[in-house]
Amino acid sequence: MSVSRWSPRRHHPEGITPLEVWNLPVFGRELWELLGSPWVEDDRRAGVPGAKLAARVMLPLAEALSLLVKKHAPDAAYLSGGLAELDGFPAALREATASLRCPVHIALSPRFAPVRAGLRMLEASGARSPLCVDVGQTSIKIARSGAPRVFERNLATLPPLFIGQPRPADGHHIRDTVAFIAGALRTVLAEDARVPPDALCLALPCPLDEALMPGGCTYGFEGTASLVPNILAQAGLPDTGGKVLVLNDAELAAESARRAPQVKGRRVLCLSLGFGPGGALLERDTRAP
Repeated sequence: MSVSRWSPRRHHPEGITPLEVWNLPVFGRELWELLGSPWVEDDRRAGVPGAKLAARVMLPLAEALSLLVKKHAPDAAYLSGGLAELDGFPAALREATASLRCPVHIALSPRFAPVRAGLRMLEASGARSPLCVDVGQTSIKIARSGAPRVFERNLATLPPLFIGQPRPADGHHIRDTVAFIAGALRTVLAEDARVPPDALCLALPCPLDEALMPGGCTYGFEGTASLVPNILAQAGLPDTGGKVLVLNDAELAAESARRAPQVKGRRVLCLSLGFGPGGALLERDTRAP
């Protein structure tokens, strides 16, 4: 294939500003340590009921929301991500945020709302056969037509690399990450090769500069300038080419808030609750139709 026909660019959705919330001080800890950190996955694998997990994450989540609402003064807050699908989460959230001075909404499909919003975003820009890839720190969500696909990260072969932890000197973690993301794309493309995609949205779980240089996350690929080009080169994309919009996963989650009919107001605080919490602020022109 001709990689040059799939030239990526940094995409900044209108009115969306990323927020660094993973290190928000909450109860003397950083937010990621209390909300969505590895203990959640460990407890899930150990069979801890979802309702018990929801209750455990609710106290730090409510405190984080209180701090962020006070700082940013939103008209509404919006939550997406896999943690929002825990049993009992909606009821626990209503009780924990009853005194908050703005309504808190949960995405109608918390895990898949961002990737579906990516499709709508590409369609609005003229794509006829869009493809959206939302790379999370525990799984990849991919949407075309039909139901989204999920590819779980194998933590034995792609173990989390945390802040301050040494990265493998031979760089195999970067090669393995590229193979994981590109392999998921190849699988989806092979399942329906009749209509090739003409546009791709790629959301990554890290900061990104204008040159698509990734920042830190548990894959350990920060500072790897070749990350996105290598993913595209190995993904099996068709020679016909198309545009590639690359953004942060919290920005994509905020894009889903823009399209959520239950979310009203000009200024919306968006939190993505996955392996680690992400945040963004959506400011929209409510005069627009």
